[in-house]
Amino acid sequence: MKRSQVFLEDYKRRQKSRFLITRKRQVFIKVSFLKIGEIDTLKENFTADVYIQSRWREPQLDKQAVNSTDIDWKSYWDAKIKVQNVLSETRHDHWKVLQKENGEAFVIDKQRIKATFAENLELLLFPFDIQDLSVNVSTEHSEADVELLEEIKEISSVHTETFAKQQEWHLFEFVEFTPKISTKEYANTKYKHPGLIISCNARRRAGFFVWNVLLIMTLISSLSIATFSVDRNKPQNRLQLSFTLVLTGVAFKFVANQTIPKISYLTQLDRYILGSMTFLYLVCIWHAIVVLISDEDDGKSADKWAFVTFIILFSIFQIAFFINVLIQGYRRWRHAKTIEEKYEVTF
Repeated sequence: MKRSQVFLEDYKRRQKSRFLITRKRQVFIKVSFLKIGEIDTLKENFTADVYIQSRWREPQLDKQAVNSTDIDWKSYWDAKIKVQNVLSETRHDHWKVLQKENGEAFVIDKQRIKATFAENLELLLFPFDIQDLSVNVSTEHSEADVELLEEIKEISSVHTETFAKQQEWHLFEFVEFTPKISTKEYANTKYKHPGLIISCNARRRAGFFVWNVLLIMTLISSLSIATFSVDRNKPQNRLQLSFTLVLTGVAFKFVANQTIPKISYLTQLDRYILGSMTFLYLVCIWHAIVVLISDEDDGKSADKWAFVTFIILFSIFQIAFFINVLIQGYRRWRHAKTIEEKYEVTF
């Protein structure tokens, strides 16, 4: 009877051990953005000091003392947490500690990384944009073996008071987790790797671009209306003034291109500058063809109505641009603010 009981207990122990080994491990991730430095729009990267903590269950250490210093971590399972979007790093500290909860052992893997991180910036609303500043965390284990989850016992955070670029950006006080799956091109589909995109949000302060680009471009394009004060029978004078304004607009477009990367779509700033230059182009075309009207009275009447039409077009363009920026910017801001409010309530 004793032998059968011992055999049964041994069988249960082996089955439990086998279950613990073969089941998918849950690894809980916590990230703290300790300090965010330069956000480089042109190079699409940012510098940050980031703390990454990973926690997972380790049954084999249940009987180990918490304050033990002689643990050979290489003998135990490792989550192999990696940060994928690091371009260069100046500091990388890595250590592990043992934690006990109700007699159960957990391994706490800690990393502190000071580095430059790559980030694909969404510049459609530039300079009224809100950017995700992300740390892409992944593991070398396959999706079948490991599940990466947001830490539920400790809060992930972003330290806004240490933000170095508060004059240029406003940093939201929340951290967002987005799961992702990555696949190596040369590997089988069963070797998909789980990952998390952990990001905080920064809203660009658009004042510099509003006062130094948009306002100046508005004044330049509005000056084209003043060319109608020149006698319509002197198109050379009208065209000379209009061409000068067009060339000034081209110079502003060139300056604007130095502040953003070479992207295949138009930003809000691009749309405004191109819209203003189109307006200047239409004024130039009018000054070139108005002299073709031979009758003096008809010419004066047509020039007067063209003057009124261009004023209306200019006003509509300004109002439409302002409303578009307001609506799209508010939607993005409201989305980030809603997440921030939920984050504050939850934690």
